[in-house]
Formats: sequence, C-alpha cells, structure tokens
Amino acid sequence: MKRNRRWLFMFALMFALLLVLGACSDSGKKESETDSKEDSTEKEPKTEEKAEEKGSGSTEVFNFATNQDIPHIDPHGTSANTSFRVTYMLYDRLVTYDGTTTDVIPQLAEKWDISPDGLTYTFHLNKEAKFHDGTPVTAEAVQYSYTRAMDVGKSAAGQFKDVINKDSFEIVDEHTINITLERPFAPFLKTLGTVFGNIVNPKLAEHHGSDLGETYLADKEMGSGPYILESWDRGQKLVMKANEDYWGTVPTLKTVNILIVNEPSTARLMMEKGEVDLIDYSMISPDVLKQMDGNNDITVLKSPGYAIDDIAINTEKEYLKDPKVRQALAHAVNYDSIINDVLLGGAERIGGIIPKGMFGYNPNIELYDFDLEKAKALLKEAGYEKGFPLEIAISENNEVRKNIAVMMQSDFKKIGIDLQIRALAWPTFLDLVTSGQHQLALAAWTPDYPDPDYNLWYFAHSSSKGPGFNLAFYDNPEVDKLLEEGRSTVDESVREKNYQKIQEIMSADVPYIFPAQRSVEAPMKNWVKGYEINPMNTWYVPFQKMTKE
Repeated sequence: MKRNRRWLFMFALMFALLLVLGACSDSGKKESETDSKEDSTEKEPKTEEKAEEKGSGSTEVFNFATNQDIPHIDPHGTSANTSFRVTYMLYDRLVTYDGTTTDVIPQLAEKWDISPDGLTYTFHLNKEAKFHDGTPVTAEAVQYSYTRAMDVGKSAAGQFKDVINKDSFEIVDEHTINITLERPFAPFLKTLGTVFGNIVNPKLAEHHGSDLGETYLADKEMGSGPYILESWDRGQKLVMKANEDYWGTVPTLKTVNILIVNEPSTARLMMEKGEVDLIDYSMISPDVLKQMDGNNDITVLKSPGYAIDDIAINTEKEYLKDPKVRQALAHAVNYDSIINDVLLGGAERIGGIIPKGMFGYNPNIELYDFDLEKAKALLKEAGYEKGFPLEIAISENNEVRKNIAVMMQSDFKKIGIDLQIRALAWPTFLDLVTSGQHQLALAAWTPDYPDPDYNLWYFAHSSSKGPGFNLAFYDNPEVDKLLEEGRSTVDESVREKNYQKIQEIMSADVPYIFPAQRSVEAPMKNWVKGYEINPMNTWYVPFQKMTKE
C-alpha cells in the first residue's frame, strides 16, 4: 500500500505538493519559493503568516485534497464519485439538488409540467443558459444528451433503462421539450437531478469517433456549468476555473484545485499549515478528526448522511454461492466494535441499503448479531467446517476501510476463514469489482436521488450486475419483479410495501453485509463559508456557492 512508502520520500512529496498549489501553476510555485526564502532570509514572517491563513494566498483560490484519483470525466460513462465531484461543477442539469435538503429545484429548466397520467413531462428551459463555447442550451441539447447516455450504455444508461427511449422526445420549440415515459416512473424527475442527467453540448458529435465521444470527454468537457476545466495533471491535480460568463450566479471561488494527496497524514499536515482548505470527508479517520477539530483553525463539519458502508459478497464465486456461508460471514462481523472503535460512534446499525430517513426504509429488518459460534455452525451446515481462504478488496489510502478489513480478518480467522486484504488504487478497484473478479469488496454507497429505487435497483436488480453496481452479482427473480413493479407505479403505498419486502428478502439472502450508516464529518479551515453537506450526495462539494473569508 502507498502508506508504506519510505520516509525518505516524504519531504520530496511535500515539496512537490506545495508546488502545485495556488490559483494557477505559477502562483503555486511562487508561494513555495516564498516559503523557502522565508525560512532562510525573510525578515517579515508576520506578513507571510497572514498570507498562509488564506490557504492558498487568495480568497478566490480553493484547495481541496482527496486521496481518490479521478478515472475520467465523461458524465454519461463514469460511475466514480471522484468524477462526479468534478462533473457536477462542469455541467448543468434540468433540475438539481441544493443545500441540505433532498428536494429537486429548477436549474436549466425554469419550470415543468407533468401530465395527469404521469407519463409526459414538459420542461421549459432558461433562455439565458449557454454552453461554455457560448452556444445556447436548447431542447435539442437535452434530447442529444439523454439519447447519448442511452447509446453509451454505461452508468447513465441504467437510469433511463425501460423508462425512456429514443422516441420519447418531442421538441416543441427551441426551449421547450416533452419527454414521454414508456410507463409511469415515480422517481423520474428526481433522477434528472443526478450527475447522469448532465446536459452535454451537441457539438460533441463532431468528436464522436467510434465511441460516441467517450475518449474525447475522458479528459475534456463540453458543459454549461459554473466551472470550466482549466487543466488536469492525472494523479496530481485537476484545476477548474470559474465560468465568468455563467448564465447563473458566477462563483466567488475563481480557481478550484482538486489535489490528489495519497497520504492522509500529508493532507492533515497541509491543512494545519494552511495549504489546504477542505479535505475529502472519507479520507481522514475518526480518531484523527477528533484530534484536528478545534485546533490550527480547523473545524470538523458534522452532518447526517445517507452513506452506508457495504461489503459486497460475489454470489457467483466458490463458497459464496451458498446462502448459509453468506449468513455465517454476516455473523462474523463485529458491528458494535466497528461503530464504536473504528467509527468512534459516528454511525448506527443498518439492516439494508435503504438508509434511515429515506422513504422505503424498513425498521423491522432483523439485524445479524456478532456470534462466532453461530457462524461456525452455519459453515458446518454448508460443509465448510474447516473453513476456506477468502480475499476482500478495498480502495487504498482509506484508513476506515483498512481498519474494518483488519478487524474482519481477525474475527474471520476465529471461524477458520483466512481473509486476505487486497488494497487497490480507486480506478483499479472499480475495474476489479465491476468485472466480477472479486470475492468480497468493501466500499460505501450514497444515493444520487432520494428514492429507494436508486439504491435497490443498482444493488439488487439482475440487470445491474457488475458495471450497473450490483457488485454481489445478485440474481433473485422475486426481487427483480418487485423492483420492476415499484418502478412502474406511482402509488407510493405499493412502492413502499415492495421496497420493504425486498429488504426482508435480501436480509435472508445476504448478498451484502452492511456494517453501518455513517454520519459525515469533513475537516475544513475556519475561513471556509457556505459548505453544506447533502445527506444524499455526501461527497458533493458545492464549490460554486462557497466562499473564503
């Protein structure tokens, strides 16, 4: 793992990271040069200290640190949260989410109408909206974007599958479009506020090549959002500049630097020195957060969250095909210790993928207790009394997941299971789990829209295996039927009944183990203002409305 890098390289790493900070590549270098001069010859340290208090030397420059790399930024193809954080800033959607609420609000669509039968949605677009090249955002762009998403057939396609098709669109005029659904789909409007609903400039067609422009958009953007992609040094830094011609409110933060800082300890040191304004909430372990809070002008922002830690059990792999084996594993996880000792109380037990607080949550699911004797008995019933070897995949540089995996490794050993931990860079981890090459995979999930369909469809429907994020490769016809019925009715009582039943079935089948539903704790400098954590999109950072004082 990268944590084991030799200390001899630490100072070199620190110096390299200092060089990339600032409003542009030059400003970062100047700041580092000034710092080094100050150490040896500068006679006015107070002046330099004041500059450092602003993080990057400017209230208009924002430095955000994460240890999860960005695979690519095609909004219709990526399934990585690290990419979403960027594409949400580069593109707009018909509707969006804002602040700490989970209600949709207008964005590109000023208003909309829904037919009485729930099939036809009419969107009236803001006539001032334009793409970064100055061309207007039109009804044609909406049709192009959604059609392309379906044609690309990757992450975004799952959102539209069996909901709309290429014949669903009717362009009424340049700024009005009708979208007719194949059948009623209650969450449809909510889905359009997700990253998969991003509207792309139709001029992308000029760069389609043989893959509908996926290669082109992998490291470029053609959006209308509040930020423009300035530069991207893969694995090091991605820079976004404020769109000064933005049709909405122009951001106060003129430059946002997304810094890839592999070591959590390095990110902490950079924040304490005033070189980083905000750190990815998933990067710092709870015990370190407690140490940071209130010291060195750092505040740890705490907020409820819909994020759920999950352990996907690949039901197609040897040993793991047997439900009794999966139940045994569920009894071998020490949930209380994870919540109290690893997460330091910043979480609660959860029995399924629908978080507490969301419509459809089932509070009556029987929770698996930590019982190693029961786990041994189940393994014996399954014919594996002597145990077997297993491997769990985790993303590297995540202390919490590492600690959970180490705890599982110790407890599993007590029931005869030799659990090996495989830590991978985030893009490699994604490739492994979506291609089904894993046995167990420890990750976390936050919904992009506040409806149980989102969580359950991706986690449980057989059509979502692998790239669709059914990482358990779970296939249960009854669950499929209940999910499909839940999608096709607008009767909320029927939907709630279906989703609660699905959670009961999955609790018995155990395609996943859910250690905890976590609250969110993000370390930031005291001068950061306007950062609000949405319980749904906990990794989403609203740079466009934030300031530094």
